[in-house]
Amino acid sequence: MSPFRKFLIHAVITLVILGGLGIVGAAIVVVTGVYNVAAIYQHTRPVYEILDFALDRSVSARLDGIAAPPRDDPLLAERGFRIYRDKCVQCHGAPGVPPDDAGKGMLPLPNNLAQTAREKSAEYIYWVVANGIRMTGMPAWQFRLDEGDLWAVVAFVERLPAFSPREYEEWERKADGP
Repeated sequence: MSPFRKFLIHAVITLVILGGLGIVGAAIVVVTGVYNVAAIYQHTRPVYEILDFALDRSVSARLDGIAAPPRDDPLLAERGFRIYRDKCVQCHGAPGVPPDDAGKGMLPLPNNLAQTAREKSAEYIYWVVANGIRMTGMPAWQFRLDEGDLWAVVAFVERLPAFSPREYEEWERKADGP
């Protein structure tokens, strides 16, 4: 038997053993209830890192075919503001507006969408708004909002990094009418 073939056999055996030990270890954690799932305790840092990585990779892998329409129309952002105020601010908050108690009690905590708008593309934000995220409390809005409304929310979220609390309050007054 060639040295390479021998090495390959040993490598496969080692990987199978390590994989089996990993599965046994995970099963022990699950069966014994070692990991506390209570909503009053934060996830550990490694768990957050794994969840964030998995979320980012999952969403990024599904962005093909999404083409953002123009979102520079102020009326589109105003429409998005009204939807955001009605459906999003309770959990995510807004400039000068903290999340409601339900949003504050969620784990993982809902993202700061001003930060999300700085870091993620319009297509990424659209995908999350449309499809939601399992086990986070983020609902899928694609069956409750039409395509135009989904992009209106994206147009508003993209403006959040530039909003001050005073500007948000002005948009509130404007949306409420005279």
